[in-house]
Amino acid sequence: MKTLVTKSPWIAALFAAGIIAYLLYLENTCLQVTRYEIRCHRLPRAFDGFRIVLISDLHGNTFGRGQCRLVDAIRDFEPDMIAIAGDFIDERQFTLAPALSLLQGIQGVAPICYVLGNHEAASGKFDTIQAQVEDFGVNVLRNRTVSITRGDDTIKAIGLDDPLAFDPALGRRKRQLQEELARVTYDKPGAFTVLAAHRPELIDIYAAYNVDLALCGHAHGGLIRPPGVGGLVAPGQGLLPRYTAGLYDVGNTTMVVGRGLGNSAAFQVRVFNRPELVLITLRSTE
Repeated sequence: MKTLVTKSPWIAALFAAGIIAYLLYLENTCLQVTRYEIRCHRLPRAFDGFRIVLISDLHGNTFGRGQCRLVDAIRDFEPDMIAIAGDFIDERQFTLAPALSLLQGIQGVAPICYVLGNHEAASGKFDTIQAQVEDFGVNVLRNRTVSITRGDDTIKAIGLDDPLAFDPALGRRKRQLQEELARVTYDKPGAFTVLAAHRPELIDIYAAYNVDLALCGHAHGGLIRPPGVGGLVAPGQGLLPRYTAGLYDVGNTTMVVGRGLGNSAAFQVRVFNRPELVLITLRSTE
């Protein structure tokens, strides 16, 4: 009897640890699909119902064999555009294979636009990455624009490099980012603009150049999201970050921030913050 009583606290502790480990496993591997319908006052009527998939921060994570859970969710949505907002790989472990598996599964579903995150910029291997993703028909938008046309109407899709890809001189990166954004938004200034850029904390810059819709990641949902509190910490924003997940309006710009699909090698735990695939439907107010 004494032995049973002595062991009981250890059994309870092991059971509790097992439950916690299982819940953390679910939090870090169970895909959540989030849908937004966004009303855009400058969106041409021909683009009413335009569907965008936002993929961010895969970091080499996998969702079933051949990324089947991600692929099925994307294909079922029947998107008109797929935006990859950076950190498709993790530079510390250089995990490109899961990203290529996803591209293989969604090749031909819709035009794919891909921008650099800080991990691509820091990897020193972006030429290799670009060559391989372009084999799947991906548009790598390094500070450039592509036009999307429906009937007589056109919108612009812009890709902006992560600041780590710019001049590292003190204070130069932010200025160069602004210069590049000014350059790529100069043509057709009245066109509805969708910007894919990695960092949500730069929303004031995006808004200053009249971007209509910004698609971002990087914050990983704030890593730990206590109910009713939101994210606790995010790269580039520190403690109690402002931009971690969901919709934000600054001026005439609406920003969508995805919580991301994976974790960087530096921090591998999500709490109340499942991996997220974002599906967006645009609605015209005209």
